[in-house]
Amino acid sequence: MNQKKMSSGVNIFDAALSQIKERQERATLGHVNCIPFPFERTSRFFPGIERGTYDICTANSGVGKSKLARFLYVIVPYTFIKENPDTDIRLKIFYFSLEESKEKFMMSIISYWLFVKHNMRVSIKELRSVGKVGYYLPDSVISKIEEAKEYFADLEKYVTIVDDIWNPTGIFKTMKTYNEQRGHWTKRKLTIDGIEKEVNDTYIPDDPNEYVISITDHIGLLRTERGLSKHETISKFSSQHCIELRNKYANIIVNVQQQSSDKEKKQYTFKGQSIDEKLEPSLDGLANNKETQRDADNVFGLFAPDRYQMEECDNYRVDVLQDHFRVLLVLKSRDGESNVRTPLFFDGACSYFKEMPRSEDSTEVDKVYQYVQTI
Repeated sequence: MNQKKMSSGVNIFDAALSQIKERQERATLGHVNCIPFPFERTSRFFPGIERGTYDICTANSGVGKSKLARFLYVIVPYTFIKENPDTDIRLKIFYFSLEESKEKFMMSIISYWLFVKHNMRVSIKELRSVGKVGYYLPDSVISKIEEAKEYFADLEKYVTIVDDIWNPTGIFKTMKTYNEQRGHWTKRKLTIDGIEKEVNDTYIPDDPNEYVISITDHIGLLRTERGLSKHETISKFSSQHCIELRNKYANIIVNVQQQSSDKEKKQYTFKGQSIDEKLEPSLDGLANNKETQRDADNVFGLFAPDRYQMEECDNYRVDVLQDHFRVLLVLKSRDGESNVRTPLFFDGACSYFKEMPRSEDSTEVDKVYQYVQTI
């Protein structure tokens, strides 16, 4: 039986087998094939961040989807390579911030760093010395930040924050230029209308272990391309640009996308009972363009039950946790299971996420309840 072959003449089965063996060998040598996901309940089905994937983070406005994207795709990867100096993974992150300035983005990372390193809970508002009349950031906090200058200088080597490109073509060109400068193409001959031409075949990165992550936050703020509507602009960005960056260059694409405002409206049964699951983010609730879900490999939703006065969710007391409780939902996973739920403790003041103890572990859950009362 004839087996289908790749454009370069390599048998597809052989190419797949080669990847399987290569990944097996890396694992036997102690290397990882993905940057591990930080939440155990999710990682059983979604092990981590892999090259050549396209993910979407979605939630209603103000729930924390941008903070989740920064945590999962900036803080987690950077922390991983710093805590594992022997890893052969290299990292480069492009964060296209359509909503915030570079400085405000960095302040969010500073706020997180102060919390995890010094147990100092300092919000971005406090960093900017705004809020209550007469408030200003204490010198002791500024001293801690100044002591971390080398840490943040190192972070900037890995993370490029872009706040002056708002259109799909500009984002695509930025990423394409970076990739083309760090790899080359194999060639193949193609005959068109009797004329033989040499064309690009396969992109070969100079460093196959470099994880290049492109984050766009959020795609609802993309400026429309000439002659296109908002819906068409997002379609072009997702189905053309994001797919090409994923498939040709094995980039990791992350798009932050809002849920439709309709998802904020409570729905009721004919008996007047609230249908709480209708409030959760969904694939059908993606704002501006629902078709992006077809392009993505994984779609994550973030749900804040306290916004709807829910007293309990997933066997946790929302009336106690209030706005410090989130549920991470796997709405789509091309290679794994969907409808996976991970309860999270969330502190929006410092962009901090941590997996909740299992609900049956009452001792550990009570510790979280008690901690919430202190903040």
